[in-house]
Amino acid sequence: MITKRRVLVAAAAASMLMLSACSSGNSTDSAIAGGPSGDPVSGGTGRIIQQWEPRTLDPAQMTNWWANAPLLGNALYGTLMTNDLDTGQINFKLAEGLTTADAGKTFTLTLRDGVTFSDGTPFNAEAVKFGWEHVKDPATASPDIPQASLIESSRVVDDRTLEVTLVNPVPNFANAIVETSMNWIASPAALQGGQQSIDTNPIGAGPYTLEQWSRQDVIKLTRNDKFYDAPLPYLDKLEIRAISDADQRYNTLVSGGADLAVEGVWTNVDKAKNAGLQNAVVPLNGGTDLALNTTTAPFDDVRARKAFAIALDLDGINNSVFEGTAELPHTLFDESSPFYQDIPLVEQDRAEAQRLLDELAAEDKPLEFTISLYPTNKSLGDAIQTQLSTLNNITVHVKTIDLAQLGQLMAQKDYDALVAGLMFSDPEPRLGFGLHSGSTGNYSGIADAQLDAALDKGLSSQDEAERAASYTVVQQRLAELYPLIFYTRAAPAVIANNNIGGVVQYGMGSVLAETLWLQK
Repeated sequence: MITKRRVLVAAAAASMLMLSACSSGNSTDSAIAGGPSGDPVSGGTGRIIQQWEPRTLDPAQMTNWWANAPLLGNALYGTLMTNDLDTGQINFKLAEGLTTADAGKTFTLTLRDGVTFSDGTPFNAEAVKFGWEHVKDPATASPDIPQASLIESSRVVDDRTLEVTLVNPVPNFANAIVETSMNWIASPAALQGGQQSIDTNPIGAGPYTLEQWSRQDVIKLTRNDKFYDAPLPYLDKLEIRAISDADQRYNTLVSGGADLAVEGVWTNVDKAKNAGLQNAVVPLNGGTDLALNTTTAPFDDVRARKAFAIALDLDGINNSVFEGTAELPHTLFDESSPFYQDIPLVEQDRAEAQRLLDELAAEDKPLEFTISLYPTNKSLGDAIQTQLSTLNNITVHVKTIDLAQLGQLMAQKDYDALVAGLMFSDPEPRLGFGLHSGSTGNYSGIADAQLDAALDKGLSSQDEAERAASYTVVQQRLAELYPLIFYTRAAPAVIANNNIGGVVQYGMGSVLAETLWLQK
């Protein structure tokens, strides 16, 4: 069975300051245990389930985290680098090194020699520059704009070398690559051809190329014989289908209709564990949350936020929504993190919640709000409404939204409470994106000078003691301000039958395609 891995973020932070090529290929770092024994064999078709079908194959619009289409992105475009989930070490793939000599203000990215795109054109520094600028362009509408916006400018030194200057020093800049679509570089010519071009003929340097995309059915990929890391990939073909329903996804796997499922639901992970299937979850800090819109009533009043937060029974939500299988985020950092402090994010106190609700009502401000949820979150909405129905002076409405509405909702802050997520291994740069007042990824809109200062220090410091002190302040302010209500740790998981080997996760639960192989 799979043993749960812990990310050693302190080691990762230390290694970012001067990175060199520490992995040259054929790496199975962080492969999950179980599955077939013996050496990998070549051939066969891997059948993969992911949760959602991508809207486009433009890598900038595909998210490189477990719940969407990371395996597909890795298959088509390869990876510049990955991280080992046990050690935090950066393993270089299409890139050969990432170095900084000035504490993270500028970086030099060196690419592997002799790599080509699947159409035979050079995979070079100009392509990386174009790809990262494409992610950063607001017109692209990439979810990874905050990470790409760390870059102030970039300069092609030669075919294999790109010099990048950041807006502010970010010693952990490698995280922004590993955990986002910046890790995937498409041919500039394919991107310049527009969405139809990239969707019908995505040109990357990954282990597979697109054979067929039948929307709402199957994405078929075939082996890229030009892939730099021979003899990888092991499989001849991949067939990827999207199944959003958790029960159907699990049943398809166990009935033999698929070999592997990219998973994000705790109940399915628990079922797989009990059934003796391969299963692994990347342990992340933070979690899935309700972001409370602090920029407008009613949650511009900290008393309203606190009343909502301390009224909830997280164990009850776990039982109702996840059948008691979820890990709960009682603190911002997981206990395995060097930044962990025993500072509870929230402590249930329904008596104090009622006192605050009565106080608000006495000021003619009874608490009434709407929670915006995705269709798959219906049980969450039901559980919250049921729990809070026993209190006075609080009314909770639930509205179902589509994932496609998220960008517009964010831009207009058109919600009271929104299901969101703030999860991370090393806290930077992702934690700052979710909480800093100057970030477009700050779903709650919280603006607090102490919080901003601590996030800035944590982002730029190379000293682990300084970082730890900064993140202690962050944890204290979150416990006082209640901008987010974390109700579960994320489940960046993979579950698989025991006939498939070489299952490797990196970053935010992203699964590599080239290392997969089937027992014959």
